[in-house]
Amino acid sequence: MLIRKIIFPSILLLAAFTANAQEEEENGGPWSGNTTLGYLATSGNTESKSVNFEFGVNYDAVRWHHGLSGRLFSSSQDKDATAENYQLSWNSKYDFSEFNYGVGRLDWRRDRFSSYDYQRFATLGYGRRIIKSEKHEFDAEIGGGWSQSKTVLNEDISEAVLRLYGEYDWEITDTSKFSQTVEVSAGSSNTYTEAVTSLRLSIAGSLGLAVSFTYQNNSDVVPGTKKTDTITAIGLDYEF
Repeated sequence: MLIRKIIFPSILLLAAFTANAQEEEENGGPWSGNTTLGYLATSGNTESKSVNFEFGVNYDAVRWHHGLSGRLFSSSQDKDATAENYQLSWNSKYDFSEFNYGVGRLDWRRDRFSSYDYQRFATLGYGRRIIKSEKHEFDAEIGGGWSQSKTVLNEDISEAVLRLYGEYDWEITDTSKFSQTVEVSAGSSNTYTEAVTSLRLSIAGSLGLAVSFTYQNNSDVVPGTKKTDTITAIGLDYEF
């Protein structure tokens, strides 16, 4: 049901966009992106299923850089849902120089089994490309803004937040790439931390195998829920 309602329509939309992006790329267009889909099912004494779906679309102009990304993870055991996590993010960057830029972000997160029904963040900040070479890139950002969240106890929370972000990319070989991102959004009532470690291995052309580990932590949670969630995902990745 989840695959039919969410993933399949998204794949069709991305397929149409990818065809257009490839045409633009042949003409030197600014579009790029990727999509990843993973599915695992077991049967027998225990029946379990897990689905992970990710996408990213980027538009790079001379000074402006825009990106839209999303992620879905769902798992069930014996037809009972055990995890359900959604994320959607938009960011825009403006280059002041080769190494300095301004950044604005909008983030929405929902984890069905966490303390929060949803979390939303809107931030502005400053970024610095600390390392920019053929094999290695490292960006760091600092900024602030506002967050809105709703707990499973139906409590609405709005507060100012400080945002710290770091991203490291390492092109190990022509066919393998390592990435690490760390993000902290700290407010007076809660601090949200997320770290994503990923490895991509090319299989043929634009098709690859993507493996990732995600760590998510909320410092303040309601009784009976855990502060930390982790997600390990593997899937086929297509870059355009």
